[in-house]
Amino acid sequence: MIDVQSASSTSTFAIDSVGVCNLQYPLKVLDLASGTVQTVAASWRGGVALAAERRGTHMSRFVEVLQERVDSPCDLLGFLGIARELERRLDAPSLQLSADFVWFHTVRAPISKRESIAAIPIGFVAAIGPTEPSTGRGEEIILKIQVAAKALCPCSKAIAERGAHNQRTELRASLHFSPEASLPGFVQVISLLESCASSPVWPLLKREDEKYVTERAYDHPNFVEDLVRAMAERMVELPAVGRFTVEAVNHESIHAHDCYARIVHTRPGYVRVCGID
Repeated sequence: MIDVQSASSTSTFAIDSVGVCNLQYPLKVLDLASGTVQTVAASWRGGVALAAERRGTHMSRFVEVLQERVDSPCDLLGFLGIARELERRLDAPSLQLSADFVWFHTVRAPISKRESIAAIPIGFVAAIGPTEPSTGRGEEIILKIQVAAKALCPCSKAIAERGAHNQRTELRASLHFSPEASLPGFVQVISLLESCASSPVWPLLKREDEKYVTERAYDHPNFVEDLVRAMAERMVELPAVGRFTVEAVNHESIHAHDCYARIVHTRPGYVRVCGID
């Protein structure tokens, strides 16, 4: 059968990335620290660089490789293995693969100890290609985690005679590793992020828990700037992280806008794959 995608192209433009996106496909996620495996519904995106003289890539191969691995538990390093197989089959000069999913984490309320399940957005990213600074080709893996928390405004607390206004805050971390790194567990990163907020939040709270959360937040006020700086300090504590981006977004309760802060940090000597944020 004729392979039209492998035909030559007369264009002078190479393509930076071409592939599939918004592909809903299951993934068996392994958290190495706890040894637990969850089957999740992941949203996949995968792309390769394409030379000017090549007309197209073989997009069906993305799904073929995922189907071959669908029953195999996969941590972040295993995810890199999927990317390596795709790179081999597609004969690509560079490749980036990502999967975003929700991981369910059992938590206990602070006082009543009642159990509930928190939904944690997590992302895996694997990249293969030219490095920056230029040292040839390299590989990079990225763990993305987002947690919900609570922030209480220090300014409001200082000027108000009664109470202070609160925000629901989203704390986001994107952690870059080399394939040789010792990877942290999901719960370790979640706990580090939650420790930066005025208070964590829980799906299930009884009255005694609500009292604890309210008073804890009042005793630990934080601006969005405080949050993101504390997050950066916590991520530095993870020696395997070569580069990180941390961001806090406060959904304001008394303003007509939200507010955010972001820090990007790269350890000296860390080698990145080009084009990866």
